Amino acid sequence: MSVESSPADEAIILDEIIHQPTRLRIMTLLVSVPQLDHLAYGFIQQTLDLTGGNLTIHLRKLESAGFLAITKEFQGSKPRTWVQATPTGRQAFASYLSNLQRTLGLRIGPADAADRQAGSQ
Repeated sequence: MSVESSPADEAIILDEIIHQPTRLRIMTLLVSVPQLDHLAYGFIQQTLDLTGGNLTIHLRKLESAGFLAITKEFQGSKPRTWVQATPTGRQAFASYLSNLQRTLGLRIGPADAADRQAGSQ
């Protein structure tokens, strides 16, 4: 006798790299722009009200996961840092949202509710 599992039976896993609150805010901001666009480091820092050090640490973590690309260039004599979500990052974010929606959509059946109620007494 074989037991088949359905997608609803699969464990829901939220990507821990994206799930961290600051990185979630960064990725949300980056995927909100068209795929070929990038955002200035200073814009991200100001928009999310982050310190430079804090932003840099989170950008490095996302970059090492392949979720974003950081490019540096000079405009005149001023250095500019640009940040862009990669296709891998956009896919990871979409998967994260899908898994989050699945988590939010879970229903508690009567037996589950009784177990939860009994456990709280």
